[in-house]
Formats: sequence, structure tokens, C-alpha cells
Amino acid sequence: MAEMMLSGRGSLEKVQELMCGLGLKNPMLVTGARLAGVFARRTGMKLPVFSGYHPNPDFADCDSGAAMYRENGCDGLISIGGGSAMDTAKGVKAMLLAESAEAALGYRFSGERIPHIAIPATAGTGAETTQFAVVYLEGMKHSLSHQALLPEGVVLDASLLDTLPDYHRKSCALDALCQGIESYWAAGSTSESRPHAVAAIRGMLGRVRAYMAGGASAADAMLESAYRSGQAIQISRTTAAHAMSYRLTHHFGIAHGHACALTLPVLWEMMLKDDKQRKTLCELADIMGLEKAEEGPLLLRGLLIDLQMEAPAMPSDEVLDDLAASVNAERLGNHPQRLTQEMLRQVYVRALEPVTGDARQACIDMWSRYEDT
Repeated sequence: MAEMMLSGRGSLEKVQELMCGLGLKNPMLVTGARLAGVFARRTGMKLPVFSGYHPNPDFADCDSGAAMYRENGCDGLISIGGGSAMDTAKGVKAMLLAESAEAALGYRFSGERIPHIAIPATAGTGAETTQFAVVYLEGMKHSLSHQALLPEGVVLDASLLDTLPDYHRKSCALDALCQGIESYWAAGSTSESRPHAVAAIRGMLGRVRAYMAGGASAADAMLESAYRSGQAIQISRTTAAHAMSYRLTHHFGIAHGHACALTLPVLWEMMLKDDKQRKTLCELADIMGLEKAEEGPLLLRGLLIDLQMEAPAMPSDEVLDDLAASVNAERLGNHPQRLTQEMLRQVYVRALEPVTGDARQACIDMWSRYEDT
């Protein structure tokens, strides 16, 4: 958990309180051009801004950010945006603490103190409360994970969600829901992580419709639920749905949370066939207000249908083979069920098949009944 935190609408204007508490006088802002303008207007501060990063940040971006940081004599970082901005800031910090990208990947860090204040402008990733970052080196994805990369300060101001496009609003909500479910069933799940996971699941499912309708109090609750999902995976880590999402985003151009949510119902169905997993799935069903574990995949697919976040068209066999071969084995080690490459391929096929006829109506009905409770 961050050392210092501000929450509530209007808390962005109080960010200087965190800066003072962390000893920051000239931090570098990591964000896009629009949010840089919002930050300047609402805080009255003009800071060095690094916006030269990609949606999937790489070490070249982080190296450029580190160079700007040094050129401007900065003493810390403030990231504002979604996961890309916060991951970039963590990557910049890693490059400042290490002598090279290779050293950063090996966590060969110096003892330099570089405070980082993370300000989410989406309700989904929970990256403001984790030590993880996904970065690319020469086209290869790498996952950074080190306590030194955990943000020292967090600002949760739901007013920043007001202008978020609908697709990203939906995808981020799905990301947090998936993180909550994956955290709960993860091999690394603990008595400390599970209350956070439960709060994330219930918060997301209970507020998603009001949030999509523009409700201010629902946005506040969704941002808190996303934060709790981050706290959950900081302890437990994620599982197969997250591991399987990255290549889906690459092939289809869909957002991360959307990709995670496509495979999650299929993974749930596979776990239903494993007697060792039934107790956990029954607990999850109860948390989600369902009568039995078999209803979980129906509810999740019904939510996807309602949000108009269904699967892209089925790809070629060559693409399916590539998807199955691309999954990070380290992430699979935390999944509660052993998955072979052939099983992974089956998950992708099932996730990308259109849901039609009576099966589709059953999913719609399940989500409708849930909404009415």
C-alpha cells in the first residue's frame, strides 16, 4: 500500500500535500497531452511533462523519460492516466535506478529514492497500488515486479473518469472484475488478499450499470473497487486470463480488460470439471450473488453481451496456434489448474466462438436477473 493517499472528488487539487509529504519540489509528470492540461489547470502547477510513450510502453520510452527527468533536475514522478502512464512511470523509475534495461530486468537497483505519485484516470487496472509494470524490450514483453516500483503516493479522484470514452470505461471495469476473480482463485490467494478481491468483485458488479449511465457516486465506488482489485493482485498476483490477454490485444487491437474478460468464463468452465476447484468456485458464486457455481460463466457472458463487448471474429488456425504458444508460463504457475498448450488453444477457440441461440438467451437472462436483485 502507498505511504500516502488522497481520495474524493477534488483531491487532485490537493496533490501538493502529497508532494510536500514526500519531499517533492520538481517532479516529472508522466501523462498524455490532454491530462497534462487538466493537471496544470486544476493544480496551477507547470511541471516537466513526459508524454512520449506508447500504449504498450517499451524500455526505449522509459529511457527517453529517464533522460528528460535528468535534464530537468527532477526529484520524483507523478503519473496520471491509465495503466500505460503508470507502467511507463514505473519503467522510468527502473531506468533511473539501474544502469541499463538489462540491469532493470534483473532488478539491479541503486539505493536512490525516487518518489512516485500515481493518479488513475481510469477505474480498472489498480496499477496505482501495485509494484508491477509491463514493458517491452525489442518487441518482447517483460513483466517488472519489485517493491521499489510500488508508488509512494496515490490520488483517487473520480472526476477524472468523467470524460473517459465508453469503450475504455467498460474495458477497465472488466479488468478490475477479472482481477478480483483471478485473485480469489489464484494459487497465491491469501487471507489478506481475499477481502480485497471480494470488495472488487462486488463493487464492480453492483455499480457497473450506474457507472455506465454516468452516476457520480457510482464512479467514486468503481474507482475504489479498482483500487481494491490492485491491492488484491499485489498480494496474490493474476492468473491465466491475464496471461492470455496480451496476445489477444496484439492480434485484435482490443483493450486489455476486454481481452481478459473473454477467456475468464471459459477458464471458469474448465475449473468446474476439476473437483479440487469446486469449493472455490462455489464461494465465488456466493460472492457474486449466484445460487451455484455453474451460473458464473453465464453471468460473465451476459455482462459482456450487455456491455456489447463480445468476441472478435474467429481467426485462422495459424493465429490460434500463435496465441496458445505465446502465454507466459510464469503467469500460469499461479493459475489453480494446470493448463497444457492444447488446453490453452481450446480456451482461445471457445472464448472467440459467438454465443448464439438458447445459450445466448440464458446468459442474457442470468445477467438480467442479477441486475434485478
